[in-house]
Order: sequence, then C-alpha cells, then structure tokens
Amino acid sequence: MKQSIDHKETGIIREIEESDSGYTIHQVGGLSLFLDKKHNAIPKKGDEITIHTKGGVFGTIRGIYINGEIVFWKTDANLENARQEWLAENEEKKQRRFNDNLARMNKQYDSLPKQFQNRIDKFREKNDRFRIDYEEYELFCCEQAVIIAKGCKTKEAVQVFKEKKWKEQIKQIKKLSSDHSGNTFGCACSLAYWYLEDPENVVKVHGALAPLVGTDKYGG
Repeated sequence: MKQSIDHKETGIIREIEESDSGYTIHQVGGLSLFLDKKHNAIPKKGDEITIHTKGGVFGTIRGIYINGEIVFWKTDANLENARQEWLAENEEKKQRRFNDNLARMNKQYDSLPKQFQNRIDKFREKNDRFRIDYEEYELFCCEQAVIIAKGCKTKEAVQVFKEKKWKEQIKQIKKLSSDHSGNTFGCACSLAYWYLEDPENVVKVHGALAPLVGTDKYGG
C-alpha cells in the first residue's frame, strides 16, 4: 500500500560532522539531521539530499535519498513499531528511575511543610501516574520554594529576588540549587511567593510541569 508523505525537502549538504556512530548533516538553509552508519551511506559535502518526513517539516523522518539513491525508507508500520519500542523502553527507564529514587523522594516529602505535602497529595490523588512521571520534578520545585521563602522572608522580597541576576541570586541564597531550569525556578519562586502570602494557597498553584504537559494530565 502506498504510504503518505507529509513533507519532502531537497537541499545540498553544506557541512558534515562524523562520529563513531554516524554523521550529523547540515543542509544549505534547511534541516539538520543525524544519519546512523548502520545505513551504510557515506554523505559528502555538496551531495544532494532529500528528506521525507511524516508529520510536517519537523516530523519523524520516513526516508532519505542522497544524489537520488535511496538510503532508507520506513513504512507507516515501521514507524509505529519504532514508536511502540521507544514507549516501552521509556516506561522501563521511568520505572527503574522511580524505584531507585523512591527512598530519597519519600524523605524529601517528609521534610516539606504540611502545605507542600498537601500539594503533593493532591496530585497523587488526581493522577495515578503522578509519582512515576512528575513527582521528582515537583518535589524539587517545592523544596526550592521553601528555601527561597526562608531566604527572602517576605513575598515582596521574593519578587525582587526573582528579577536579580543568577550570580546575585546564589550569593543571596546559598542553598539555591544550580540544577534549575527556567521553568523550575519560575515555579519555585511562585510557590515561595504564595507560601509567604498565604500558605494555604500553595496547594492551589498549578503543577510545576502543567504549562508543558497540560493541567489535566498533570493532576491540577
């Protein structure tokens, strides 16, 4: 059966970076991609490359041609099998990480003020997957929120602290983690603010990853 092609792009290879496992290919004004050496193709600068993707320009790569010769082609069934394999492997990694970190996570939870424990309890109750998928991330934000609240002492000081440069922030609050992303830091500051404004509001703030995965999926 003929397979659908959502996007096709042809360009000229302008740069190649080779590694032990494959080639990172950069097109002139186009997509960059990684080509595994298992496909037994050796791309060269100046070659014409055609990329077929499913799901639009930034979708899953279905097939590649170099100078009109096929490098590989994946059917819908091939792509779905690969997706299912990835999902199974990813779930196994999540379960293993959760089991390895469970004792530490329980200790983190026990050390939190009651309002933050209530927040975690809400997510656990609403989402059976919360502990495995999101709790480690949420606990980090909650821990950091408590640290920021203690360091700033007032909600107004939290707002000032949030706008400072990183060097000033870590100088002001020594226990501030260096593992923050923009999202975790923003969430921690928001929780710290509401904890100082009214501790009962802590449970009402949306989940740390809700802006990325959706409020309903996260658990509130």
